[in-house]
Amino acid sequence: MPILALLAALQVTLPVQDTTLFLPREAMLRVYTNCDEDRWPWGIAETFVAKTSEEIFTGIRTREAHEARWRAYFTERAGDSIAPTPETAWIYPLGVRGRLLDNFSNPRQGGPHEALDIFVTREGATVRSPVSGVVVAAGDDWVGGWSRQEGLLYQGGGLSRRAGNGAMVFDPASGAYVYFAHLQSGVRVRTGDVVRAGQALGTVGHTGNAAGPGRGKHLHFAWKRAGSGCGFDGVLVSVDPYRLVRAARERMR
Repeated sequence: MPILALLAALQVTLPVQDTTLFLPREAMLRVYTNCDEDRWPWGIAETFVAKTSEEIFTGIRTREAHEARWRAYFTERAGDSIAPTPETAWIYPLGVRGRLLDNFSNPRQGGPHEALDIFVTREGATVRSPVSGVVVAAGDDWVGGWSRQEGLLYQGGGLSRRAGNGAMVFDPASGAYVYFAHLQSGVRVRTGDVVRAGQALGTVGHTGNAAGPGRGKHLHFAWKRAGSGCGFDGVLVSVDPYRLVRAARERMR
């Protein structure tokens, strides 16, 4: 008997995704990009479509409404055991010191690099959340690779074509977002998880566009918070996290 028919016969109700509290992954990524492309390249083909003013405005309001719910959700789930993390208490996002460079805004094909790359000597280093917060997007099982003839190949899975496996954490203390890309398969968190500062999210890999030669062995670490851009107040804008990440690295023992 097919599984759905069996469940119906047993009067078992399948769980319904709570899209009131958490947006589907693709919708969350579109909200996260704000002023950027309407269609984040999560599909097989990498297609970019500029957002309209109405889409940007709607995205801001959608995100703000969800953030209020996420703060309440964090307070309810964390209780007295997990406190929000001030910027002065960030945890270094890797379990090893690695090679930290301030390459934020470095020129890249398609625009400036709006993140830090933290390099390690070998893949598999633990990736940690610098803050206590709520996982609002997570992607695993990225399937793809790179070939000299065709470049980046993508079949599916992960956060997106370019990000590969990764996670996005909302920080209730600051209202900002931390974003981790190129992880190995086996991401340890899922949407809706409340994480503690320092908690393992996964391990450094070479998924997404890090599959290309010479691009692996690093964590892509981005930080966004509400600001002004493309004619709107309240959109998410990329901020250089180097100061906070470097201070967290210096606190490592």
